Amino acid sequence: MDRREFIALVKAFEHAYDDLHAKVRTLGGDAMRFVPNLPDAWSINEHLVHLLDADCNVVLRIRGAVAEPGRDVPLWDQEAWRAKNNYRSSDGLFCLELAMSLRKFIAESLRTLGMDCVEAAAVIHPERGRLSIADVLKIYTGHADFHYKYLVRNLEAYAAADH
Repeated sequence: MDRREFIALVKAFEHAYDDLHAKVRTLGGDAMRFVPNLPDAWSINEHLVHLLDADCNVVLRIRGAVAEPGRDVPLWDQEAWRAKNNYRSSDGLFCLELAMSLRKFIAESLRTLGMDCVEAAAVIHPERGRLSIADVLKIYTGHADFHYKYLVRNLEAYAAADH
């Protein structure tokens, strides 16, 4: 990967939540808290809180990959985090905005790195093995799209539900 490709990847990662943010910032509390009648469904609010927890983990992964190349990173049980950290009572929009700030912080720091550092930066994931910094950025850029699909699904179910 050359520098231009890396910077484009960093920019995509940094702005991955832009569409999601534009969609949710206008929603009312009922739509944010609505849970579709589907197995294991989460509210939009819960998805947004989850994104902050995920991005707190990615800060450690990316910055750890730079500072300590080859370090092990832990798995985290998102269902346990959701259940035990009471996602329902958190402000999902605030959490999303914090996650966006974390991404800006990460992006700003990554843009300062030389390509030798970028190429050396990696973590060891217990299930995925060695992940380069580019791998981590790609995974977490896609994470936004993954959750955006649930937001759309929830809004469609909310619109069809009796209120």
